[in-house]
Amino acid sequence: MSYSKSQTMLAFAYMSYYGFDVIGPDKCNAQTIEKDIKHALTSWAPVKDEWELVWGPGVFIFDLALFDDNLMYLVRNIKDPSRYVIGIRGTNPVGLKDWLIEDFQVASMVPWQYGKPAAKLKPKISKSTEIGITKLQEMIAEPGVPGEGKSLLAFLQGDIEGKDAVDICVTGHSLGGALAPTLALWLKDIQGEKLPESAKISTVAFAGPSAGNKDFATYSDQRFAEGECIRVANSLDVAPHAWNQKSLRKLFLLYKSHFLLPGPLVISMISAMLALSWHKGYQQIEADAEPIQGRFKPLLYNYLAQGIYQHVVGYPEAMGMLDDNEIPVFELFAGQL
Repeated sequence: MSYSKSQTMLAFAYMSYYGFDVIGPDKCNAQTIEKDIKHALTSWAPVKDEWELVWGPGVFIFDLALFDDNLMYLVRNIKDPSRYVIGIRGTNPVGLKDWLIEDFQVASMVPWQYGKPAAKLKPKISKSTEIGITKLQEMIAEPGVPGEGKSLLAFLQGDIEGKDAVDICVTGHSLGGALAPTLALWLKDIQGEKLPESAKISTVAFAGPSAGNKDFATYSDQRFAEGECIRVANSLDVAPHAWNQKSLRKLFLLYKSHFLLPGPLVISMISAMLALSWHKGYQQIEADAEPIQGRFKPLLYNYLAQGIYQHVVGYPEAMGMLDDNEIPVFELFAGQL
């Protein structure tokens, strides 16, 4: 069976969730997850025996946190070494600090500091996005894993030297679905200075909330040519509705056609999200992208349970990749579903 680019990138996005519940020093965690990723590269059908891990995984953990809050890795195509994929983990499901710092600090926004946006544009990103991107930029591969001692950019600069043209695709799911296109935009903005102009930078992002304001979305859309930035959202997933005010309001009736309405707790949560993003002007990149059609889970007549299912299982399900040899979702998230 052949897989589309989006299906292949979904596999890489989900692969980044290995080891999210591992407790230990960064070095040990990285080495453990390295083994898991290498095993996946030889067993998951969409990527089987076609890619090799060449950098990372890099990991980051906030002070006093128990679990890794960020993870990123780089693979290179075996047959065509000019092709690379960067995989970025989403929010750690069991990382409370990750939720608080990299997801919900949206009341504050900071200017996008890269590239040369048109004078009339004032692109801004959330404080959460800025923190996440900074941690990825500063991330160093731990001792004992590929690329040890180097940042992602430093490794790329050395590895692509002498190659006529390279293709770098950045992917991620959830928080990773917001950070992946933002990191890809940064890579585009440093072309000609730290990366060759000839490098093709693209991104396929899944289930991500909006990273910045309308001007940021406009600038991002301008920088990526057609087909270079693909945003995939499940029609029944809560996350892509954040943080735009209009789309957030749709969450109150998201499952109305299935006779499922939010209870008091969920109503208060949606209201809090609306309050956090009030007057910030958040907008999705590729805002007009048609969502994939989610499949309502009939037995889950609880708004939060349905929402988690759609966010985690809904994407492989809607994209026909739920087999254990494609994306073993229930193995990855054992105990969370």
